Amino acid sequence: MGYLTAMSNYKISEAEPYATAETVENTLHAIEKYIMPNLDSNVIKQNTPATIEIIDVSIVDDTTAEVTYKKTTPIQVQEGKLEMVKRDKDWKAQVNIQIPEMLKIEYKVDSKALDEKYKGKLTPGKPGQVPPTPKKPKVSGN
Repeated sequence: MGYLTAMSNYKISEAEPYATAETVENTLHAIEKYIMPNLDSNVIKQNTPATIEIIDVSIVDDTTAEVTYKKTTPIQVQEGKLEMVKRDKDWKAQVNIQIPEMLKIEYKVDSKALDEKYKGKLTPGKPGQVPPTPKKPKVSGN
């Protein structure tokens, strides 16, 4: 429940101990770096505090389970599912959000210049798709 409670309350770094290494690297760090800074603070205020109720846990096999939960915020109630996987002796959240390739490259480079260049301009694309190069305005010789 730690993962769901942290994520539902926009406390991304608090979710890390409950997530697989892959989820932390590929999803949580990108959310924290690119989504959270652009999220309207009013959205966060309206949706917190959020509480989580576990409705069901379905064991798929020795290393995989699916958790069905209900998230209640001041403005809505939602149901969802979360995949859990066993890592060593611990069950961890396994979340794979597809992040555009350019975002992955920029995140790994971690260049402030790239962050500033694309801040607010990132849009989802297909894996391997390169964003179009902006065209320079034509200058007429008046």
